[in-house]
Amino acid sequence: MYGVSKAFSLALISLSAAVIMVVIFAWQGPGLNDVTPSASAALFDEQLVQGIYDQAIPAVVDINIDRKMEDSFGRLGFGSGFLVDSEGHIVTNNHVIQGADRIRISFEDGTSVEAELLGTNPANDLAMLKVSSDAVKHIKPLTLGDSNETRPGQLAIAIGSPFGLGGSITVGVISGTDRTLNSDLSRPISGVLQTDALINPGNSGGPLLNRQGHVVGINTAIQVSRNDFNPRSLGQGSIGFAVPTNTLTTLLPRLKENKVIRPPWLGISAASLEPLLVEALDLPVDQGIYVTQVMNGSPANKVGLIASGLAERGRPSNDGDIIIAVDGKNVTSVAGLISMLNLHLPGDEVTLTVIREGETIQVPLNLGEWPADRELDARPRNFPQPSPEEFTEPKSPLVPSTPGFEFPDLFPKKQSR
Repeated sequence: MYGVSKAFSLALISLSAAVIMVVIFAWQGPGLNDVTPSASAALFDEQLVQGIYDQAIPAVVDINIDRKMEDSFGRLGFGSGFLVDSEGHIVTNNHVIQGADRIRISFEDGTSVEAELLGTNPANDLAMLKVSSDAVKHIKPLTLGDSNETRPGQLAIAIGSPFGLGGSITVGVISGTDRTLNSDLSRPISGVLQTDALINPGNSGGPLLNRQGHVVGINTAIQVSRNDFNPRSLGQGSIGFAVPTNTLTTLLPRLKENKVIRPPWLGISAASLEPLLVEALDLPVDQGIYVTQVMNGSPANKVGLIASGLAERGRPSNDGDIIIAVDGKNVTSVAGLISMLNLHLPGDEVTLTVIREGETIQVPLNLGEWPADRELDARPRNFPQPSPEEFTEPKSPLVPSTPGFEFPDLFPKKQSR
C-alpha cells in the first residue's frame, strides 16, 4: 500500500509541475514578450514607417484610365504612380496605361489633373507621364535609390491604390532579389525584386520603398497559385514583384523623350543549360544558352546562328549553337543574357562566344531593335474600381496585374435560356 501511495504521490507531483509549466508558458507566451525592446523595434518600427509614409504620400498618385465611348468617357482601369522630379514627370507601369484615351491623376490632397503620356518601355513594363509643373510645385518628389544595394530581409514599404483605395500602405521585407518576370513582350524582365509586402490590383506602378524612404522598385505584379486562386482571399499566399529602380534610372532620360523605347533584339529562342538538358542531349558544356530557334531576318539569322533541329518524338537535337559568353563575359541563363543585352542599345555591336560542333568561335553582330509587330496588342490589365457593394461581394474576378501571365476564366457567363 505504501509503495502504491508513494508512486501515486510522485505521479501527482510530476503532473502538478507540468501544469505549472504550461500555465507559466501560457502566461508569458512565446511571442514578443521575450524579445528585447531593441529587437522588437527592429521587427517593426512604427515611428519610422509612419515618418516614411508622411514624407512619401504627397508624391504618390492615383491613376485613372478612361476610354473614349462615343461622346463621353468610360472607366477602363486604375493604378498608381509616383512623382520623380519637380517638372511633373510621373512613373507608372506600362500595363496600367495600355489602351488609355485619357489619363487622370489624383493627388493625396484631392486635386485632380489630366496627364500626358510620354515614353513607354513595354520590355520592362515602365511608362512616363507628365503633368504641369504648377500642379506639383508644392510636392517633394521621391528619391530613387540604388536597387543593387537591396538585400533579402530589408524593410519594404509599398504605397498605392489597391482596389482604388488611394493612400494605402503595406509593410514587409524584401523576400528575394534578381528574380525574372515576363513582360508583355514575352521577354524576361531581369533583376526583379520579390517582396511579401501585400500588393493587389491597383498597386501597380506605385513605389516600393526602403527604410530610408528611397524608391527601390516599381510594384508591378503578384503571383498566385492557379489551383488555390480565390478572389475573396486575394493576397493570401501571394508573392509580390517590383521592377528594380536601377532599370528605371537607366531609362529615365529616354522615357522623357515621348517615344516607345524598344529593347535590343537578338532574334532567338533559347533555353538555359540545366543538368537534365545537358544529359539528354549529350552537350559538350554544362553552362550556357542553347539556341532552339532563330527568327528569319533577325540579327542572329544574319550572322548565321544555328538553332537545334528536331530529333525523334519532336525533341530538340544536339546540333544547335550554345552561347557561353557576351563580350567575354560568361552567361549561364537566358535572364543573364537579357541583362547583358540590356546594357546596350539597338545598333550596338556585341561579340558572342559560341560552341558549335564542339569548337569555340567568336560571332560579332549588330543588335537590332525589338520589332513592333512582336508586341502584344494594347489591353488593360486592371479591372474597374469596385463599388462599395461589389467590394464585399465581388461580381467579377479581381485578377492581379501580372504581365505575361493569363488567368483562367473564373466567372464564365452563363448562357441565357
